[in-house]
Amino acid sequence: MTVGGQGLPRLQELAYLETTAKAVVAGLPLEGVRLALVDHIWTLRQASPGDPPDPIEYRAWRGDEKKYVRNVTDALKELMRLGFVENAILPSSGKSAYAHKEATYRVTSAGQHWVSLLESDRRAAYDDLVPRLLKAHPGFNCFLSVVGAVDHRRSSFVVPLLRWSELPQKQRSQQAYRAAIGDFVAGAVASADLGWSIDASEISMAVNGYLDRIFARAQARDKDPFPTVRAFTQTCEEALVSLAFRKAGCSIDYVSMEIARRWSRWLGLACYTYHAPGPYALRFWSTAQIQAAHAVMTVKRRAGGEWRDKALIELHDYCQKARAAGTTYVPVWVARAAVCWKLRIVDDEFDRAVTDKIARRRGHDLPWDVHLDQVSIGQIPSSASPFVLTTSAAGTRTFNVITVVPKPTE
Repeated sequence: MTVGGQGLPRLQELAYLETTAKAVVAGLPLEGVRLALVDHIWTLRQASPGDPPDPIEYRAWRGDEKKYVRNVTDALKELMRLGFVENAILPSSGKSAYAHKEATYRVTSAGQHWVSLLESDRRAAYDDLVPRLLKAHPGFNCFLSVVGAVDHRRSSFVVPLLRWSELPQKQRSQQAYRAAIGDFVAGAVASADLGWSIDASEISMAVNGYLDRIFARAQARDKDPFPTVRAFTQTCEEALVSLAFRKAGCSIDYVSMEIARRWSRWLGLACYTYHAPGPYALRFWSTAQIQAAHAVMTVKRRAGGEWRDKALIELHDYCQKARAAGTTYVPVWVARAAVCWKLRIVDDEFDRAVTDKIARRRGHDLPWDVHLDQVSIGQIPSSASPFVLTTSAAGTRTFNVITVVPKPTE
C-alpha cells in the first residue's frame, strides 16, 4: 500500500477519489464502482472540445468488465492509504476483476465525514484532503516545497529547455543536441534565479547518461527509442526536469512529477506552463500558501473575485501589447499562460474571469469587451487547452483565439 522513496501512485486524476468514495459509501460492489467511474469519465469526455463521442463506445465501456479496472483499484488503494476506506484485497489486473466484481468495501468514519463534506462544501473537502496527501506522499510534499507552496522560499521554479530549431539548421542531429544542451541550460540557469543551480558538465553527464540507459534497453529489444525528433527531445526534457528537481532537493521521477503537477493544479496549489512569455522553458509556480500552525494546516489561495479582476486587467494589457506588435487575436492558451504566470494564479481563475466578463457578471466599469473566436490556428499543443464556454443559448462552444475591443459608444 505504500510507495517507496518520493514516487507517487499512478493516480492521474484526484477527481476519481471523489467518485469512488461516493460509490463505496453507497454500498456499491466493485463492478458498481467501475460503472460509476465509467459514467464520470464519459461525462468529462462529452464536455471535451471536439466532436461528441459515439454512444456506442459508452455502451462498450459499460459492458467491458475490465475497462478502467486499473483506475478503480488505484483510486481504492489511495482511499485506503488516506484512511478513508478499510484495507481489503483488490484485483491485481483487469483480467482478475471478474473474481472481485461483487466485492464491497467498508468506509471508515473519516471517509464518511469526507464524503459528507464533499456534498456540503466541496472546497472544504479538498482542503481537508491536502494534509492527508502531504502526509501520505513525501514526494508530493517535496514537489510543493520546490515550487514554493509549502515552505515559501520561492514563488516559481523554471527548467530551461532547448528547442531543436535552436540548433544551426545544417547541424541538427541527436549528437549535436547532446553536445549543446549542457552549455545552453547552464547558461540559462546562471542568467537568472530559476530556483536551482548547476554547471554544464553535470547537465551533460545526467542527460547523456539518461539517454544512454534508455537506448541500451531499447537496443536489447531491437527497437529505436527515439524514432522522431519529438521523442528524443521529450526524453531529454524528462532527464532535465528530474535533474532540476533533484538539485533543488527533491528526488522525484518524471512521471511522479507529472502526477504531482496535475494534483497541484486540481487542488489550486500550483500551476505550470510551457507557453509563458520569455525563453522556452517549463515554468512552475505556487498559487497558494500552505501553512501549519498548532497541528492545523491551512491553505490560502490566490483565487476569487480580486484575482479575477486582476486577470482581466492583465489580459487587456497583454492583448494591447500584441496589437501594438501587429497581432489582433492571440491564441487563448498563450494569453492564459502569460496572465497566470504573471499573477501566479491557476488557469481556472483566468477562464472564470473571462467567462464572467462575457456574461457581464464582472468588469462592468471596464471600457472594453472580450472577443473570442473559433477560428482554427493549427494543432493545439498537448500541454495547452482551448477556452470552452457554456451558455444556455448556444450550449458548449470551443474558442481558440482571444482579443479585447473597445465598448461601442452609446
